Amino acid sequence: MVSSDYYIADNSDIENTKMEAAKNFYSKGDFKAALNLYLGMLNTSMSYKLYYEIGRCYYKMNDLLPAEEYFKKSISLESAKNSSYLYLGNIYYKREDIKNAIENWASAFAYKPDDEAVCLNLATSYFSKGMKFQSVFYYEKYLKYAKDKGSSYSAIKNSIGKCNEIANEFMQKALRAVSAKDNKTAIEYLNFAVKNLPVSFDINYLLGKLYLEENDNMHALIYLKQAWCLDNKSLDVLQKLSSVFINLGDYTAAYCAMRRLLPLVIHNQQEYLKTLQVIKDLDTSFDDLSYKGHKEWADKYYADNNYHLALMEYENCVILRDDLNGDLGKKIEKLKSFINPETRIINACLEKGGIYYADGDYKKSNKYFSKVMLLANENSAEYKYAKVRVVNV
Repeated sequence: MVSSDYYIADNSDIENTKMEAAKNFYSKGDFKAALNLYLGMLNTSMSYKLYYEIGRCYYKMNDLLPAEEYFKKSISLESAKNSSYLYLGNIYYKREDIKNAIENWASAFAYKPDDEAVCLNLATSYFSKGMKFQSVFYYEKYLKYAKDKGSSYSAIKNSIGKCNEIANEFMQKALRAVSAKDNKTAIEYLNFAVKNLPVSFDINYLLGKLYLEENDNMHALIYLKQAWCLDNKSLDVLQKLSSVFINLGDYTAAYCAMRRLLPLVIHNQQEYLKTLQVIKDLDTSFDDLSYKGHKEWADKYYADNNYHLALMEYENCVILRDDLNGDLGKKIEKLKSFINPETRIINACLEKGGIYYADGDYKKSNKYFSKVMLLANENSAEYKYAKVRVVNV
């Protein structure tokens, strides 16, 4: 809500009539007429929706500077659920500013992860940057949410399917090599596999584990970090990451990994006490300024749109200095929303759906439970919970 020192009369009926007329002009392609009506409403109204509509008109007229201005004004009033991010991403992309295009599309994805256009924009932009992990991450999102199953969808699906097939073939070869205690051959096979399917947790974890066994800590670090990006609650990954960091002499990163590990072993007294002792030992190896190296890496990753690793490093800063949470907390939450907004939306839909379900309003509860089924993994407890509560009405 934007406050003001002067009184504005209630012209809601007139404004609603103008808004409907403007939308009608817009739908017919008369963007200039729609724009004139929207601009006239600025004398009595100020809302993120109005700024958004003005921005859209300018965008459709290919007048990008004022379009950008009004989209940013819209976001200044509503920074979360705002479709202005999509258009801002498009504007930056047209200017060949890929960094800001991706950041704005990621903000749009955080608001509406099932928007197939946003997923595809992110996938192709990351591909153009040579960031295959992120590219495949969003291609898979696009395939999950796409409603238009046309030629583009089919081509992408076939390509990703072929990559999966090749990756699985080499993964099986690698597993046979591991059984034969031939780590060198297994690593060769896994490198082929991960190039085709960089978002496989199993491939990244096994490759990192084998590199660690071969004392190749730098390569182990690459793939164990990617495994962490795919599952940041994996006990095995955090244990091995901490070993790699210690081997490399990066004691602050090892400390952070062990701090993440601690709540995962709380029910195993022996492991808990062992982890706690390592944390205490590592605590003496750095000072209050040691977080700065992690902050520099976080900023570099963020600038390169590598949000998974940026999140890790910003979290490391807060683990090392909890008083930094005030400065970095919002950025950390923003990055989490860039990477996995589905979890937040699923939880909200389960809560709202449950309320309507308990009240017997199945039409409304179906809306929220259906959203859960769209966003959740079919094997997840959330999906199964929602599925049994969808009622025919």
